[in-house]
Amino acid sequence: MKRSNRLVILVGVLLAVLAFVGVLFVLNQQGPTSNPETLQATVVVAKRDIAIGDSVTPDMVETKLVDPGAVVGTPFSDPSELTGREAIVEIPGGGQVNQEAVGAVTDQICVSCALLPGEKAIAFQVDRVTGLDFLILPGDHIDVVLNQQIPVVQPTVETVNAPATQQRYEAVPGLESATTVKTVLQNKRVIYVSQARNLVTGAAATPAPDGSQGEAAPEITSVIIVFAGTDQDAELIKLAQNDVTQQGALTAILRAKDDDVNEGTTGVTLSLLIERYGVPVPNIVLLQSQQ
Repeated sequence: MKRSNRLVILVGVLLAVLAFVGVLFVLNQQGPTSNPETLQATVVVAKRDIAIGDSVTPDMVETKLVDPGAVVGTPFSDPSELTGREAIVEIPGGGQVNQEAVGAVTDQICVSCALLPGEKAIAFQVDRVTGLDFLILPGDHIDVVLNQQIPVVQPTVETVNAPATQQRYEAVPGLESATTVKTVLQNKRVIYVSQARNLVTGAAATPAPDGSQGEAAPEITSVIIVFAGTDQDAELIKLAQNDVTQQGALTAILRAKDDDVNEGTTGVTLSLLIERYGVPVPNIVLLQSQQ
């Protein structure tokens, strides 16, 4: 009788152990890998290679599930979020298309990655008027207009009749400089704009801890535009804006999305305004004093 009871107890212990092992096996089979989507993120990837300057549209991409740690930059979660903006960096087929790649976010832009062979990154400063109210964004194409004061000189009295190679020059009294304007660069691709990190200007004052109004956030009055160009372009920009505190010397002109035609311009001076555009020259009127 005692042997029978022991046998029953032993069988019960064995069944309990088998049940425990079975439960562990089932739990291992139904662990985190049973529903991988719950631990993955949705990203948008390129179906093919996308070159710098290509318009990125929804038909060029597809969605893919990746581990959260594999997400690159600021992701798009749906192809419909792409609006056809140009890629500012090269995107290989199968690579993630994120907001940084199309200039929607500039905090983590790789400027050197946005340059084609032979291109250089060139910066110049604009204010609210010369910078088109800060509406220019990475991926846009711009022209650059130069406004300069040119010294007006004439031969000195002593050398006025001398050969040109022997003449000396002096400023014209009362007319030390004259304004001249010319489009000097055309169809330059923008790769970075400093204000794009903070589009809100003149933000409302932040309340202080005691409940009173704190100081208002400073309004953005100037931004830096970085475009892809050549060393020759950089020399021109440097001469035009040698003093970085100067505003108005360079104006950024925004081009249409598909406009790749360079326009020949004459530039504008005072004499051209009079001769070509018919701007009238005011006459001097002498008024006799009343007796």
